[in-house]
Amino acid sequence: MKKLYILFLVLTSLSINAQSDTICNPSFEDSLTNWGTFCNGSSTGTFSINSASAYTGSLGLEMDINSIAPPSNTCALSSCAVDLQQGKFYMISFWAKSNSSNDVLVVLQRTSAPFTNYAQKTFTFTTSWKKYQLNTTDTNAVNNLKIKIKPQTNGIYSFDDFSFYPVTTLPTNTEICNGDFETGVSGWSQANSGANILAFSDSTTYQNGNFSAKIDISNTVNGQPIFSSCKSDIEKNKKYRIHFWAKSLVGGQLATATSSLSSPPYTNYGVETFTLTTNWTEYTFLSESDSTIFGNVRFAKFKFLEDGTYYLDNIWYEEVPPQPFVCDGDFETDLTNWTQTINNGAIASMSITPSQAQNGLQSAMILVNTIGTTTGSIQLTSCKTDIVKDSTYTVSFWMKGSSNGLEFNAITSFASPPYTALSANSFTTYDQWTEYCYSFSHDSTILDDIRLLKLQFLSTGTYHLDYVNVYGSDYICLPVDVNQILVGDINIFPNPSSGIVNINDLNRDYSLLAISSINGAIVQTLPLKSLKSISVDINSLEDGIYLLQFTNKKGIITTKKFIKN
Repeated sequence: MKKLYILFLVLTSLSINAQSDTICNPSFEDSLTNWGTFCNGSSTGTFSINSASAYTGSLGLEMDINSIAPPSNTCALSSCAVDLQQGKFYMISFWAKSNSSNDVLVVLQRTSAPFTNYAQKTFTFTTSWKKYQLNTTDTNAVNNLKIKIKPQTNGIYSFDDFSFYPVTTLPTNTEICNGDFETGVSGWSQANSGANILAFSDSTTYQNGNFSAKIDISNTVNGQPIFSSCKSDIEKNKKYRIHFWAKSLVGGQLATATSSLSSPPYTNYGVETFTLTTNWTEYTFLSESDSTIFGNVRFAKFKFLEDGTYYLDNIWYEEVPPQPFVCDGDFETDLTNWTQTINNGAIASMSITPSQAQNGLQSAMILVNTIGTTTGSIQLTSCKTDIVKDSTYTVSFWMKGSSNGLEFNAITSFASPPYTALSANSFTTYDQWTEYCYSFSHDSTILDDIRLLKLQFLSTGTYHLDYVNVYGSDYICLPVDVNQILVGDINIFPNPSSGIVNINDLNRDYSLLAISSINGAIVQTLPLKSLKSISVDINSLEDGIYLLQFTNKKGIITTKKFIKN
């Protein structure tokens, strides 16, 4: 008897758990059993089961609602209680229509205080049957939730075939509602935050369409007002670029743009501060999250730091595909984005120096006094980045040594153990600036876990590093002319240049200069006539990389590279 009782408890438990993932009487075939209805305030409603409201089966629900004026005068339909199991994703779906185009709010809400919404979405019903869906999840188990349907306007509504069930993954719906403000500032929220904000649509000035959002800000000494887009989803490890056009009435005011959680702790997923001008200007910033967040991210959130009148328009986003990049590859700021390693008995120093630069005003300098016991004892490594599956990339960097023949390794590898190398190369320096290149590929897309360039310094001496870049597979690396490097180098400056390129140290050895694009098409030729130096006007050239091909009196060609910007 005891065993039978235990078996009964187990079966009962399984039955209860199974019911937590379902809705009672989802198609109204048992009348309104297990469904709740109510109207409050002065609103009135008739809830009936009939065949005219059936999408499938024999019966469906009809709601005839009048005198609706949310939030005080509303009518609602609510399901039986359902549960969220820890870490599971859920899909809520149903079929519905109305007698005209009407808005309906659907929430998954606690049955008791604090009445937290675990899913919320407003749908616009039409006169045709349509399937509507919304999603939810929670990191903790939550019990006793009900689906509530709240029409926002008077009308006749039909419902059938409700579902509530766990799914493996949830689709995301990333959006910026009414980003062109053509329907006023609906979908946007305003928060005084101690100061004052008044946002409204404006037809006197706009960047796109017929309206913009005009935002009057005052009393910022007591706070920073916020103007935010609707709640949205953000997908794990996807990069988004948010675009917006803005200006201010007097110019010079500061505004911060961000994507962030819409509830505490209001985590930012991308933030930048801009100085606005009196002209419409497009601004962008990047947003990214390491976990998928459903219905709780303000994709475009603006914080105003100073009193004034601001205008916003044409706010939109695009997904940014994974792509490799180099943080501060020209070393014009500092070494903050590069990881320095000096250990295993090595004695060395790394710094920025203006005394040597292949590109810009300064380069990185690595002074090696004593090499360590391993090849990785002295390393300089670029920031973490992405790569795309089966794409081939070319890493390019410029190096010179205090003497010829200083040894170093150049590696692309994973940023986490076991630090698998995707390409490993051994090089030696010349005492003149020289471009080094190598290619790599991988069979998977990797997000934020690739060190694009890891340099290991293996000889005592001084190394200079500059202009680190990544290109596609068709990039042409400037060939090294060892003889030219050893006997003297043609001096080209400034490089990059936007107008004039000066060429020195020709030593009357060259008869012709040909300028070609990176693809080999010759765009200009100049006779050198045994000149010592020459200045070349490149204003007519498009921005890009070009090759300078110097032909000497013996017909030997020396190639150099410059950049027009």
